[in-house]
Amino acid sequence: MNTYTKLSLVAAALPLACISTSSAAPRADAHAPIGVMGDHTHSAGEWMVSYRHMQMQMNDLFQGSSKVGANLADSGYMMTPREMTMNMDMLGIMYAPTDQLTLMLMTSYIENEMSMNNAAGVEAMTMKSDCIGDTSLTALYQFHKTVDARAHIGLGFSLPTGATDKKVTSAPMPTAIGRDLPYPMQLGSGTVDFIPSVTYSHYIDRNWSWGAQLKTRLHTGENDEGYSLGDSLNFTTWAARNVNQNFSVNARINTKVWSGINGTQTNGLHTLNPMLSSPADPTSSGGTSLDAFMGVNYVFDCGVRAGLEAGKTLWQDLDGTQLGTDWSLNVGFQFAW
Repeated sequence: MNTYTKLSLVAAALPLACISTSSAAPRADAHAPIGVMGDHTHSAGEWMVSYRHMQMQMNDLFQGSSKVGANLADSGYMMTPREMTMNMDMLGIMYAPTDQLTLMLMTSYIENEMSMNNAAGVEAMTMKSDCIGDTSLTALYQFHKTVDARAHIGLGFSLPTGATDKKVTSAPMPTAIGRDLPYPMQLGSGTVDFIPSVTYSHYIDRNWSWGAQLKTRLHTGENDEGYSLGDSLNFTTWAARNVNQNFSVNARINTKVWSGINGTQTNGLHTLNPMLSSPADPTSSGGTSLDAFMGVNYVFDCGVRAGLEAGKTLWQDLDGTQLGTDWSLNVGFQFAW
């Protein structure tokens, strides 16, 4: 099922959600841009269901902050990634047992595709992987609330429901079939991860608002394949303006710093060769990036909310040799009752 079909099916269900929802529409900027998770809490007894589709496109090979060529002489590897596309469909459920505490469950379905160049810089093969990703459980505790401002902390855990042993299923060379896919093509971390966060939002007046969130992801131990993904720190801040009661526009800046992979894949059918390609090399992981987003939120009169956000990577400094992120797209729907 392609992205357009998925979004069309979800959009078709919105009228049913409106029929079953009797709440009045909140202000359009009451939630953060759709690409920010865990940005708000709920009142006691409220439920919310959300669906998000996230797409990220990676093009061009980087060493540090500079682009390099995709052949053996430039990259230093026998094969190099040409481009990668990641599609993620996320389903979330939130419930608030009290006014201060909101519980959140999120799971995902991930589809990865990466094309590879040979030593001459010519496209040689395409790798694919898809299945369920990791599942997170988060408690959001609101410790500050006034007419104009809100703040809460998040304590989350990610459970290793995503696979870390996906294999090559088709390749020009029959000997490559059945070998383990490289690190970026796997669908989960394989470890229990701790995800603390703090979020603040502020209404300036009836039309303007802003917010910020600091979130980190800490991996515990190593997975069954013999490695651990690097820890990450993410800071994002946004501003929004209400065009009218139902429609708002927003802008967001996101900064992420993440460390490299610890250890190497040793427990698969075939040990990954770090000299074969950069995605199979743990030293070619980790980095820093800066992304800018523009988006819109629309809230229907019954309270059902839709959001869209497009992002562009402004700057990145990557360890080793890696594909750089080019652009991303976030689309989502939420409804509460």
